[in-house]
Amino acid sequence: SPALTHFASRRARARTMMYHYVDPQGREQGPFAYAHLAKWFKAGYLRPNLGCRRQDETTYARTVTQALLEDGAMHGVPEHMLGEVVRPTTAARTGGGGATTVNVPPPPATTATTSVGRSEEDVAECMERLMMVLDHVLAIVLEGGLRAEFGEVWMDMLHTPPPWTLETTLRELKANWGSLFSTQPRRMREIEVLLDAAIRQRKNQPIAAGGLARDVSSAAVALLNACPKTFPPEVIEHLRVAWEECEKIRAHLHA
Repeated sequence: SPALTHFASRRARARTMMYHYVDPQGREQGPFAYAHLAKWFKAGYLRPNLGCRRQDETTYARTVTQALLEDGAMHGVPEHMLGEVVRPTTAARTGGGGATTVNVPPPPATTATTSVGRSEEDVAECMERLMMVLDHVLAIVLEGGLRAEFGEVWMDMLHTPPPWTLETTLRELKANWGSLFSTQPRRMREIEVLLDAAIRQRKNQPIAAGGLARDVSSAAVALLNACPKTFPPEVIEHLRVAWEECEKIRAHLHA
């Protein structure tokens, strides 16, 4: 129907609508997706009054807070949830605290595992979901490992300081896995598969149905399974939920 077509077009436009912000040093950063800004804001990385503009805007007429609130509906955030978007998590940066924890979203409603071909739309939804889960949990794993190994100087070990995208998180995990998790199996192939998928996502290139999507989901499960089990209980719980979510997606795509 015309209404559904309009809604789908609006959501598709929102997924590709990117944002820039001005950091405390006056440098323009971006472009980043709305979801990344929201995640970093809740984690305490972005100050509420930083200048922000959508890619179709020419001036920094809004703050990050205003952009998150005013554009939430465009990105599928229900009106009653807008307050949660700009409410910092209890684990937001406080100088020397532990790793930030971000709630992994609930599982998707679809759990079908019948042996039928997967449509491109079905695969795209699964991949978007999987990448969202990894974006949340791998940043927690990376920071938790660095803090445990290097203490207050953990940020000196990084090529790219936070906030991270999934792509930069995977690059940092690849560079630091040996020193952080020397007793765990090396998962360089899995990281490479996921890194390629993250780059495709950034470029708005679809992860084709079939073998590639299955490889990505299998790599996600294997990487999470290889993460150390010596983290604090709240981090282990995030890993458990993320692994279960990725395993559901993997099983769905392999059925």
